[in-house]
Amino acid sequence: MFNIETVTGTVERVTFFNPDNGYSVLKIKPEGKFPKATARDGTMAVVGTMPQLGVGERIEFAGYWIEDSRYGTQFKAERITPLPPSTNEGIIAFLSSGIVKGIGIKTAERIVNTFGKDTIHILDNEPERLHEVPNLKKKEREIEELIHAWRSNQSMRNALIFLQGYGVSSKMANRIYEHYGAATIGKMQQNPYMLADEVYGIGFIRADEIARSMGMPQDSPERLRAGLVYSLSQLSREGHTFAPRVELVNKAAELLKVDNTARLEAALSQELFTGGLMRDEGITAGIRDEAIYLPEYLHAETSAAEKLLEMTKGESPIQKAAKDIEWGSFLDELARANHVDLTRQQQGAVKAALTQRISVLTGGPGTGKTTTLRMVINALEELEFEFALACPTGRAAKRMSEATGRSASTIHRLLGFSPSEGGYQFDEDEPLDIDMLIVDESSMIDLLLFNDLLQALRPETHLMLVGDVDQLPSVGAGSVLQDVIHSEHAYVTRLEVIFRQQEDSKIVLNAHKINHGEQPDLTNKSTDFFLFW
Repeated sequence: MFNIETVTGTVERVTFFNPDNGYSVLKIKPEGKFPKATARDGTMAVVGTMPQLGVGERIEFAGYWIEDSRYGTQFKAERITPLPPSTNEGIIAFLSSGIVKGIGIKTAERIVNTFGKDTIHILDNEPERLHEVPNLKKKEREIEELIHAWRSNQSMRNALIFLQGYGVSSKMANRIYEHYGAATIGKMQQNPYMLADEVYGIGFIRADEIARSMGMPQDSPERLRAGLVYSLSQLSREGHTFAPRVELVNKAAELLKVDNTARLEAALSQELFTGGLMRDEGITAGIRDEAIYLPEYLHAETSAAEKLLEMTKGESPIQKAAKDIEWGSFLDELARANHVDLTRQQQGAVKAALTQRISVLTGGPGTGKTTTLRMVINALEELEFEFALACPTGRAAKRMSEATGRSASTIHRLLGFSPSEGGYQFDEDEPLDIDMLIVDESSMIDLLLFNDLLQALRPETHLMLVGDVDQLPSVGAGSVLQDVIHSEHAYVTRLEVIFRQQEDSKIVLNAHKINHGEQPDLTNKSTDFFLFW
């Protein structure tokens, strides 16, 4: 354990400053005597994490002495307190160090000649008195800019020093100040947990560390409410769009290490009242409890459901054209022209894509989903309808393009996502001009992206989802493909006949056996499926 001491001195040189973490190496002129640490020029080294300091600043450093094998005795600062320079020369050096834009050495000298040792006090409390400085040789507007710059600098430095005192890095402190400005200290004292919601790069865990170092009680309402939101966010990362109320409270209690769940219940009620969280009462996903949502997920779930219902109403141009089709001959000719044989299931899937507004084509590996998809595309082209092909990922889109011979894109690219603006070109106000959208690998779509996609479709546009619910799930929350299948508002075709299977291959065969709860072939007599033990 180190004994904390204080050293006061004036910055003579900034040897090193890291803007990412605030680590600094300074040479200061100490006001006391420290023979072991003082160089021949009368300076000593101070190191530590701190806001960027300027030459001429007078600082009180609190910390302890360390011995560096290369640089000798140094003072390791844990905390700093800016002090007004003690001499007129020090004040001039400080003001002209570049800390305030527009004050060079001549201007600094005129200011100090007017106010003397009271200069810093006057600038901090009555900066408008700069108008009293004779021969300042600045226009009225320039003096006002100096006053504004001083006030801004004072506010920023106070905020950075305040944050640094609670272990916030220089880079993060600057980010916080950029967000809150002069209100930084007040915001932090009011509720440091708002950092997790409002400042990029700061999550609940870091905000909690800052709050606890500020003395925030373990069971404070602010901490409990933030912990509930964070717990639900963690569940969303595991794929859940909501949590039963009891489960959420228990998870938050474990995270926050609090035993009083009554206080957590009260915090949850307050968060629901203010709209930080939302609930859906009744039976949800088979539970008889309040379902607690993050607002964006309840909105997306409700909005997507409403749009799907809207898309099932009325008659689309494709459906009108499909009325005149003699399906037997149409499907036979389609298969013959493309040199394929279609099963009844595949024929039904092609017909459903044209006669149903929402259809799903699902099945395990090797069951002919891609062949069926190509037939749907050929049918659309023959009937001269506009369509788009999309996938959740770039790799899947590339495979879809190769398999169909048509251009496919990611969903984000299809919607015209703009990283700089954080939105889409195509949405409810400017929908995609297509008659059908076909989405492959749709088991990978999360709820938020699916809702964005639906809002960019006209009500009369057909939607065909292709995928295998037993393959890769979405990275985000929601089981979109499975939910659409179970909604009973989509025509679902399940392909079950295996086509793509090499003679000695067991991967596809065993995948289907496992999906049906059957014992896989473990004889190790294939070239691609082995059991190791």
